[in-house]
Amino acid sequence: MSRAWRLAVLLLGLIVTVSPAYAELEKALVKSEGLNKAPLDIAQSVSDGRLFVLLEGGQVVIFSADGERQEQLTVDAEATSLEVSPDGQRLYLGKAKSKELQLVDLAYVQQLPVNNSAVKGAADAPVTITVFSDFQCPYCSRLVPTLDKVLEAYPKQVRLVFKQFPLSMHKFAQPAAIASLAARNQGKFWALHDQLFANFDGLSDAKIRELAKGVGLDMARYDKDVANPELQREIAGDIQLGVQSGVRGTPAVYINGKQLRDRSFEGFKRDIDADLKGAQK
Repeated sequence: MSRAWRLAVLLLGLIVTVSPAYAELEKALVKSEGLNKAPLDIAQSVSDGRLFVLLEGGQVVIFSADGERQEQLTVDAEATSLEVSPDGQRLYLGKAKSKELQLVDLAYVQQLPVNNSAVKGAADAPVTITVFSDFQCPYCSRLVPTLDKVLEAYPKQVRLVFKQFPLSMHKFAQPAAIASLAARNQGKFWALHDQLFANFDGLSDAKIRELAKGVGLDMARYDKDVANPELQREIAGDIQLGVQSGVRGTPAVYINGKQLRDRSFEGFKRDIDADLKGAQK
């Protein structure tokens, strides 16, 4: 191919590449939402698409991703700019002609009924830790020693509630969850819980059954319970509760209904102590 011909082909390719496709842009007004004050700034969370609108006078209105008004909160009356963290749990507020940046954490308190979930700790404890977990999740397994340490540090102030949240990517998470509920029916949930997490990376149908037998379960009753569709419905209920409460992965931890971000022992201690202090006021 001659140099001239190669140049012609190159130019043709460039023209094809840079020439914009012609298309008409259509618009349609989906809805109009009245606001009691003029909006100053708007931001959107990445995780769930919620919209945060900053109004004059320090009001922030929160809308769902589909435009439904959810709630309103008051911030600094002089705030003029707004940004939101990807998970929608922190607001960043700026003020005109000011070098100050304000960080405001949002704590959504979820209603998390215990129902038939396994519980460890004092029944009348003022602080409830609710964990949504998956028996095949390595991060959930690593959290177990921390939770044990927390319960040891707060024997009368804290109780732990375990909610099932098996992820579809984990083949044996659902069978393990069912097995744990069958063990609960025989009063041995936590014994099997510990064994399942100790073997999270080697679970199989045969291994789960071996572990169930190892903790001393009546295997005839175990087999009957495992086949009971009611246990699957219970797990589905936990998953639905988790999704409604903002669970996006495991482990997801809530302290008195508020999601915990720092799952270190120090993170638990900080939030637990704050709740205990608030309860004394």
